[in-house]
Amino acid sequence: MKKQILSAVLTTLISSTALAGSSAFIAFNELDANKDDGLSAAEAGALPGISEQWDTLDIDANGKLTRAEYANYQMPAPAAGIK
Repeated sequence: MKKQILSAVLTTLISSTALAGSSAFIAFNELDANKDDGLSAAEAGALPGISEQWDTLDIDANGKLTRAEYANYQMPAPAAGIK
């Protein structure tokens, strides 16, 4: 049982590390260049599809994304045939 739990934990950690190292995920802190705890459109501009989602993500319409708003960002699906 302990081996199964350890295996599950290790698999989760490896998967999380792989995701964090890919372009599919960029941490809020890495994007928040001026460290004001909000993402401007310019700071978030490196994210694929962010401009198309901006109005939906920026719930309070203040021109910045909070951590909670950024958590709702959905990475666009890759084009067919791209791995």
